[in-house]
Formats: sequence, structure tokens, C-alpha cells
Amino acid sequence: MKQAGILAGVGLIFAYLLGLLPAVGWIFSFLGVILFLVGVYRISRIANDERIFRYFLLPMILSFVALVVAFFGLMGAALSALTLDVFALGASFVVLLIVVLILLIVSLVSYVKAYRLLAEVTGVSIFNTVATLYKWGAILLVVFGIGAILMIVGSIIAVVGFFSIEEKTSSA
Repeated sequence: MKQAGILAGVGLIFAYLLGLLPAVGWIFSFLGVILFLVGVYRISRIANDERIFRYFLLPMILSFVALVVAFFGLMGAALSALTLDVFALGASFVVLLIVVLILLIVSLVSYVKAYRLLAEVTGVSIFNTVATLYKWGAILLVVFGIGAILMIVGSIIAVVGFFSIEEKTSSA
């Protein structure tokens, strides 16, 4: 389980840190997501609890869907702007915002469940802290806009948590 945790932790580093590099960051982000999902998949197999993988996979899928929705929503808004239809332009942005917010809320709930379950299965209580930081970060993001800092801290602590996972003994 330790190797799977290291794989997931390295995946998070690739996705969040190296993903910020100009020009090639998207490659590191993509590789990071793959490494992270492989690590989480292995943890879920070792723990005999497929919910861990499903709870982490859902936000990844929803993020992709949100990107596609945002792309087509912005295309629709651009077409509305070309026709000078201010009402359609405003409606496009409102619908886009609502759909993306719903996808993000579902993703957040799934992340919180995943980290809580991971804390329970691995015995690494730091994952409970990550879940709490994600939850409050999302709330404060909407209310004050500072929640992003909590979510970034949560991601850093998640890396530490994945590196802290110990091997499961055969008696466990």
C-alpha cells in the first residue's frame, strides 16, 4: 500500500505543482492525474473497497465534463455577442455558471467522501484534515473568495498523507 500511496502523492505533485509550468504544464497535469488515479486504484484494491477509487474518479470525470460545458457555453456566448443579443449573452453566462457550480459541488462532495474513507481505510488521520480543508475551502471560496488557499493547503497535506501511508500487514 505504501508504493500505491507514493504513486498517488507523486501524481498530485505532478498535477498541481508541475502543472503550473508554462507550455508543458498540461502534460505534467495529465500524467499526474493518471499517476494519482493508478495509485488510488491500487489502494482501493489492497483495501478491498472500490468506493475509494470511485469517489476519486467521479471528480476527475466531472472536471472534464465541466471543461467541455464551459467550452461550449463560451462558444454560445461568443455567438450571442456576435449577434448583439445582450439577453442571450447574459442567459448563456448564467446557465454556464449554474451548470459548472453544480458539477463543482458534486465533485467537492465526492472528494470529501473519498478523503474521509481513505482516512478510515489507511489509518492516516491527516486525510480527515484534508477533507475538512476542502469542505471549508469550498464554502469560503463562495463566500469570501479566500477558500482557494485552504484547498491548496489541503492538496499539499494530501501529498503528505499519501507519503505517510504504511504497508498493510497480512493480519490487518
